[in-house]
Amino acid sequence: MTAQLDVLRDLSDVKARYEEMLGWRVALDVSHRRLFLPVGRDLGAITMPAHMAVVVTAQLRVAVMAGPVIVSPGGRWHTFLTTGAKGPNFPLVLRQARVQFLPTGGQVIVPNTLDARCDPTGWCWADPPRPYCVLPSWSAVVVAAKVAVADAEQAGRIAASVVRR
Repeated sequence: MTAQLDVLRDLSDVKARYEEMLGWRVALDVSHRRLFLPVGRDLGAITMPAHMAVVVTAQLRVAVMAGPVIVSPGGRWHTFLTTGAKGPNFPLVLRQARVQFLPTGGQVIVPNTLDARCDPTGWCWADPPRPYCVLPSWSAVVVAAKVAVADAEQAGRIAASVVRR
């Protein structure tokens, strides 16, 4: 019983640090022993396969628009935190590439740590949040993802043409 209370106390402390350092309204899910952010007007989230996220992150860094990115347990999926989307019209090409946006009312699990270490449940920050850092716009992440898909398709066409020669 004390171990469970210790875990909840630790989560509560991390929740308070998220709120104090970043101003995020993090919620505590007691039954699952995890922290989450509600998706809504001020916060958006876009999840994509890890191989694509690496390319998108690089593009956003070049444009000085990189923001926090969460890695799911196992590392196969990355979630970009963004400013909220206003009436998102999510492109079909991204849905086909297994990119998903979390709708208003959804929840983003956040790691139980504020640094790049993984928490005991396997959630990690690929890029941890920084105080006073502005989240990238939802549209900037969508555009970077569309460019990543187009680049991958172009690379596939080039590879196919080399094989045919």
